[in-house]
Amino acid sequence: MIRFSLLVSLIGLTSLTSNAQLEFEHDGLTRTYYMDAPDPIPAGAPLVVVLHGYTSSAILIRAYSNWDELALSEGFVAVFPQGTEDNFGINHWNANFGNSDTDDHSFLVALVQHLQAEYDLSPDCTYSCGMSNGGFMSYSLACEHPDVFSAIGSVTGSMTPADVGCTPEEIVSIIHLHGTEDSTVPYEGSNWGNWGLQSVPSIVNHWTGLMETTSLEQTALPNQEILDVTSVDFLRYAGAPSGQEFHHYRVNGGGHEWFGAWGSPDVDATAVLWDFFSAQCTGAFTDVRVLEDGAKWLDVTADGIRSLQPCTVEAFNVLGQRSASFRLMAGESWKPEDARMTVLRVTGEDGRVQTVKWTR
Repeated sequence: MIRFSLLVSLIGLTSLTSNAQLEFEHDGLTRTYYMDAPDPIPAGAPLVVVLHGYTSSAILIRAYSNWDELALSEGFVAVFPQGTEDNFGINHWNANFGNSDTDDHSFLVALVQHLQAEYDLSPDCTYSCGMSNGGFMSYSLACEHPDVFSAIGSVTGSMTPADVGCTPEEIVSIIHLHGTEDSTVPYEGSNWGNWGLQSVPSIVNHWTGLMETTSLEQTALPNQEILDVTSVDFLRYAGAPSGQEFHHYRVNGGGHEWFGAWGSPDVDATAVLWDFFSAQCTGAFTDVRVLEDGAKWLDVTADGIRSLQPCTVEAFNVLGQRSASFRLMAGESWKPEDARMTVLRVTGEDGRVQTVKWTR
């Protein structure tokens, strides 16, 4: 059973956020990281590891991505580890690039397992995401440690040749945002030195093939700024037998950017990453109608839902985004406006959670 406690209201909570670097000893090295979380941290809270890009730093991605504020408002833990210098003296993550001997795979696994034990965080809701090199590293973790990371996200990242074609025993859900005019990590792939870089479509095909997805829904996101030259297509690959999904945000005309912080205003990278992770955590990517045992809070019909006891309902739309949050008293009914599938996370007065999939 997934343990997850998303606080409906965190107003008035203090934060564990600090500009001080925290230290973690691993493999003979003193590694550092920043951490943001509400105080107190809810038992079973999710953990999101946010990885910086090549040449960048933990404090920089923490500053521009807004994960710190989101962790406080949504009740999860955001961690920003610092990479080490590669053979050229540049900050990096060793996603099997071959440009250093640093074992970042075991470091990140050890760090999250330490944080899970220290703060009672959910091992079923632990995620990795990152910008550029951080996205490469997140894909590498999906290949080598799907038992630790339940889903991963990449913003402008890709996969190293050593990881391309990986076939892990467990397949995790993935979200990937990428600009078609990215000149640093080209959307259509490129040749770097003596080895090639796969195109984003080929990476999508590889993972959706492993997932055995059976459906593809493509949606054009609203244009948020008339003078902006970019547009965003959302491609949702679903219908996998084990419930995994691959969400791809193709930013037409977009560059090597953390979308929402700069670049295209049509998609907020941090917001959609969290919505995706949150939906995975609640079981939204499964075909199970009711995911937890015990007394039901709702009757589900073809026309909507009717509450059987007082409860709080959060509704997630087909994009995995939270579209509504409201309170129902016993006997009250609600009908989703969206004709497509809606996932409902229902919290009873005793704090227990049920997740229900409603389909018209």
